[in-house]
Amino acid sequence: MAFHARSRRAFTLIELLVVIAIIAVLVALLLPAVQQAREAARRSACKNNLKQIGLAIQNYEETHGCFPPGYISNRGGVSTSTTWCTASGTGGSLQYAPFLALILPQMEMQTLYDTLNFNVPWQDASNQMATPNSTLIRLVAAFQCPSDKDTSANPLYNSYFGVSGGGTAPDCSSSGCSPAGERAFYVTGILYAGSRTKIRDVTDGVSNVFLLGESRYTDAAWGASAKQDSCALARNIAGAQEPINLFPGRGLHSTRGFSSFHTGGAHFALADGATRFISENIDLAAYRQLGRREDGFPNGGVPE
Repeated sequence: MAFHARSRRAFTLIELLVVIAIIAVLVALLLPAVQQAREAARRSACKNNLKQIGLAIQNYEETHGCFPPGYISNRGGVSTSTTWCTASGTGGSLQYAPFLALILPQMEMQTLYDTLNFNVPWQDASNQMATPNSTLIRLVAAFQCPSDKDTSANPLYNSYFGVSGGGTAPDCSSSGCSPAGERAFYVTGILYAGSRTKIRDVTDGVSNVFLLGESRYTDAAWGASAKQDSCALARNIAGAQEPINLFPGRGLHSTRGFSSFHTGGAHFALADGATRFISENIDLAAYRQLGRREDGFPNGGVPE
């Protein structure tokens, strides 16, 4: 009896290359979808962070009868004077806690709040705020956009700025900086130097005025207050002046506009607690008007 071995036909090189090519195409098609899904999740988490901070500010207002100041200043923000913008030292401005530190109890972080000394200038050694590597200022995930990859380099970066105003120009800017005027201050919004804005002061309506906005420009810790010396800088607050996402990265333009790591725009929280994704193509005049609390605009509400 003769036995015949059954022969097995192997893949040819061409067939193997075809299979590899098909797999590569499928991966190429699938990867963008996975990345988009992850970015959608990060974008949703970012919006939720902004909502949480906005609600904390609302709770602060209910407790204290006014919104927190952008940062506490011994001068305050007076639109008829620029001394609070540029001066420092004796007879000048001394800066105390920023609004993000003031709302820690409303963020359910009373323990962290209790470690801070609110009775001394914020750059005082007892608070160790002079550098972002403070031993007291700790990581607060709710203050960071999940799409911000730079937080790995500095985990204390803040992604959410208070809106201090808006318009074609700042109310004053630091003349000691190079280039001149890059570091700007506004007092026409809700959260600015020494502000004590009440609901009744927002005559445009709380649904028509920005309270908070995203920023990828910042290079300061969330716990940093304004820098007041020959080159003053408002940290963690900014004005709606330059278009959204105008500049590519971090830098001195942090005080003149808002930006995000999301494609096409940035998230903002309104003074009524609502959060909206605002297109970077929004009409510039309407965008600037949304930064101001009492200019009578924009008509028709927040643009879609």
